[in-house]
Amino acid sequence: MFLFGGLLMTIFGTFVSLVFLGQASTIMLVYVWSRRNPNVRINFFGLLNVQAPFLPWVLTGFSLLLGSIIVDLLGIAVGHVYFFLEDVFPNQPGGFAWGEGQRLGG
Repeated sequence: MFLFGGLLMTIFGTFVSLVFLGQASTIMLVYVWSRRNPNVRINFFGLLNVQAPFLPWVLTGFSLLLGSIIVDLLGIAVGHVYFFLEDVFPNQPGGFAWGEGQRLGG
């Protein structure tokens, strides 16, 4: 996951002139976690209660208040590609597993 995300973020990051992709990596991890745990409710700063799939978008909204959201959108896009290839595509008719094949413990 880290190698795939790092490679894809580096490739996409060169097109939008991003150098530091640590926040994008974090958002990618949050996106994949939130898609795999859709029924979890998150209490955000004691103010907002959101379902887990909306957490990356809430974090992106807070980034919008603080400045640019390009890095967050890059993390969401890469996380979405990883989630699709790892969790959605193998379950489609004609789909196959891209990575290790069988996920351990799952």
